Amino acid sequence: MSSRSQTLAITGAIGFVLLSVVVVLGWMAPVDRFFTATLEPLAGPLFVYVTELGSVKVLIGLSFIGMMYFLWSGDRFEAFRLPIVVILTLLVTQVLKLVFGVDRPTIDAALDATTYSFPSGHASGSLAFYGLLAVLLYRRDANTFGIGLLMLMILAVSFSRVILNVHYFSDVIGGWLVALVMMASSEQIRRKRN
Repeated sequence: MSSRSQTLAITGAIGFVLLSVVVVLGWMAPVDRFFTATLEPLAGPLFVYVTELGSVKVLIGLSFIGMMYFLWSGDRFEAFRLPIVVILTLLVTQVLKLVFGVDRPTIDAALDATTYSFPSGHASGSLAFYGLLAVLLYRRDANTFGIGLLMLMILAVSFSRVILNVHYFSDVIGGWLVALVMMASSEQIRRKRN
């Protein structure tokens, strides 16, 4: 693992552990209430569509489209890395939801909001998919517009969950930390191959 990816993986793991303790003890409640009160007035039909860009079906579907693209371009490692990182991130997130058992602010099956709240699967999945694509674009010296658009997608999908009142702010941060650990860990494998 490169020193940077190792530092990111360790920092993300420690950050998640600390955040989970703070969440379980209820110390994040005032921060969560502040973000909910600030963002909830933005709720509307637009964010119902935005949030779908982080659903399991969409992320896995896009991952396999990305896989086909990378296979076509001759990059077998990235072709398999993309769906594996996304799927593993989503699975780890679901296991962590069961471990912590934090109730959601609102249950809404129409918004894929029927499981526990912490960490957010939409936040972890969107960072795993759109974030990994942003890293790959950055590595290939792509223009900053594409990278910026992908980063905006991560923010929009993640915070749509708070705006629609099916997640807390702490759930989003927890989801990002899970994805950060998974992405950084996948860098170790990539670097060992090179």
